[in-house]
Amino acid sequence: MATRRITAKAVDALREFNAERVTAIVLAGTIAGIVTLISSVSFAALMFNGKLTPFVSSAITILIATAVIAGSLFSLLSTCRPVVAMPDDDTAPILALMVTMIVAGFPDDTPAEVLFVTAFGALACTAVLTGLVLALLGIFRLGSLVRYLPYSVMGGYFAGAGLLLIQGALRVVTDLPLISARDFMALADPDIIWRWLPAVLAAGLIRWAIRNWFKSVAMPASIFLLIAIFFGTAAFLGSGPSQMMADGWLVGPFPATHPTLWNPVLLERSVDMDWGLIFHHLGSIGTIMMLSAVSLMLTASGLSVLLRDSVDINRELTVAGFTNAISGLSGGLVALPSMTLTELAVTVGAPKSRLVGLVVALFCGLMLFYGMSLIAWFPKAVLAGLLLFLGWSLLERWLIEARSQLPPLEYLVVVIIVLVVAAVGFLQGVVVGLLGAIVLFVINYSRINVVRYALTGAERRSNVERNFQEEKYLRENGGQTLILKLQGYLFFGTAAALVSRIEARLHDKSLPPLSYVALDFAQVTDMDSSAALSFMKLAQEATKSHFFLLLTGLPPAMQDRLMGGWLEKETTSYIQVMPDLDRGVEWCEERLLKEQSLEEAHLGILEQLAAYLPAPDDHRILANYMQHRVVESGDVLAIQGEPSDEMFLLQSCTASVYLDTGSGRKHRIRRAGSGTVFGEVGFYLGTVRTASVIVDNGGDLYVLSQAANARLEQEHPHIAAALHKFMIRVITRRLQLTTTTLQAVLT
Repeated sequence: MATRRITAKAVDALREFNAERVTAIVLAGTIAGIVTLISSVSFAALMFNGKLTPFVSSAITILIATAVIAGSLFSLLSTCRPVVAMPDDDTAPILALMVTMIVAGFPDDTPAEVLFVTAFGALACTAVLTGLVLALLGIFRLGSLVRYLPYSVMGGYFAGAGLLLIQGALRVVTDLPLISARDFMALADPDIIWRWLPAVLAAGLIRWAIRNWFKSVAMPASIFLLIAIFFGTAAFLGSGPSQMMADGWLVGPFPATHPTLWNPVLLERSVDMDWGLIFHHLGSIGTIMMLSAVSLMLTASGLSVLLRDSVDINRELTVAGFTNAISGLSGGLVALPSMTLTELAVTVGAPKSRLVGLVVALFCGLMLFYGMSLIAWFPKAVLAGLLLFLGWSLLERWLIEARSQLPPLEYLVVVIIVLVVAAVGFLQGVVVGLLGAIVLFVINYSRINVVRYALTGAERRSNVERNFQEEKYLRENGGQTLILKLQGYLFFGTAAALVSRIEARLHDKSLPPLSYVALDFAQVTDMDSSAALSFMKLAQEATKSHFFLLLTGLPPAMQDRLMGGWLEKETTSYIQVMPDLDRGVEWCEERLLKEQSLEEAHLGILEQLAAYLPAPDDHRILANYMQHRVVESGDVLAIQGEPSDEMFLLQSCTASVYLDTGSGRKHRIRRAGSGTVFGEVGFYLGTVRTASVIVDNGGDLYVLSQAANARLEQEHPHIAAALHKFMIRVITRRLQLTTTTLQAVLT
């Protein structure tokens, strides 16, 4: 399947030929190819130095072969056109560090060939494993997971990688291991200074050129200029190229080798490797996997903007996984698309063609087989200068510029990661960074107010209609009830703050004594065990201080966990569980009213209407236009969605209004007894029922139909006007209660 796809892509690419496009493709591909070649040589020198210096020519072959194979596969399979891929520069310093640690793990008398094979095998194994992980992420469409990596941690990783690039660049030109403090102090030796100072100057020139020259030629032109300056200065000082090579200023000399694209070290030399040492560095391999996924995500986002086209991150992960698996099996390294080189190709004028990446691969392949002798004369100072520039660019972007982009605590995480990488190691920096991000997340999340709103019983009333005397009493004494609507995830930080808030209210002598605390969990997603422990302590405080704790809207699983475990031993009459907040507030109101022995004195609907009618006997006339019904508990008076052709006036029964939100649950939005009206909104507006009405306690009621109302308005307009005036009072009163609650919530 993959072979067919590659063949089809190649055929499509060949159809794009015409003179103008070919010229643009070749020019862009050649310029990008030069930078790819130089970068590959730089990474080879970065990874294979010290005891592995004799194998640097083999390393260059491996890196260039990676650019050829991976670059070709990415160009043919990626959704981005054009795209230029190369050995990944973000993970190169970590790979170099891993190679250094592997070599350091061998005894001093270990043959150099064993060191090389094990190091080479570790790099290839890393590519294969990284490819498998990237492919699995793409196949299972888990590309979005990398977006959960905190930005500060990601910045610390890349800044740490930049620091390692700088360290590796100095190692290339000085041949110092740069592990101990003594090694770094040796950099101040006059003889050593003359080794790394030219590299620093070269890095400065590259940075200046990229900022001031035309982007498409800045990098290759500055490299060629530096080479010319290097050999010109050497000639002025009386040193020829051969002498410079003998003194170690150049990459060469190389032993006689046979360049090849296929170096299957894992298949042919696995028995010669020290797998124990390789597996000892699985942490570094895991870090490379993670950084590769993050780097690919950032590159894909950047390419989407650059190419003005959408990029499927999961597809790119799958392509990257397949490509790196092939690269590793063929003896190559981790390779990813390069945002910098792709942008360079587009700036030159490359069309949307896969051939751009193929030209880059072709150029590198030609240099691999016919240009290795030229690479041997490449100055180390220029290679190290390029590495210094890349390292400084990462530090500048993720450490210096991030200072103005990140909050102080998040920026502190970046700094800590860089310091740990410098002092201890990259893997340790990764661990410390993650721990720091977790601690920072806990601190920040604990500051989030999980209380959506806090109201008193005077501000937030239940949906039960009361008479004037009851309303007045609840208004005056509702301050004894504290209502907290919770939201989000509850853990030890937020739950502890919530309990402290309730305890502060409990001991506030300037407010009425606290008798009821209603906690609504309807919008709580979940809680951890520490939060449950906090609620257990709150339940103990309720029993001790004699206030009622009401838990409303608990999801079944959360209720089972709380009541069946944490609150099981604390369950007393002071702990109440209610299905929703409205019923919880109603329970508090009923207890407040009963404590004052307020008797319900609801007037029937006809008695209330009599006060609004012009003549004493008008209520009898009105009754003749209404239908009298006797209802029982459970009777349905109105169904949501049906026509509103009747209005219900309760004489001696009670009923509740339920709203069906489509979730399978019915929410009670109002409850009222005798003397109230239901169905008035749809009746007057002429719309369908907005809710359902169900009888709670049986009794008498009256029904006014649209037809009867029309006759009443025509035959007795003064009675109809009085009825409408009464209805205006009912509706206005309900609106006033709603407005009072809304004002309390918003303020």
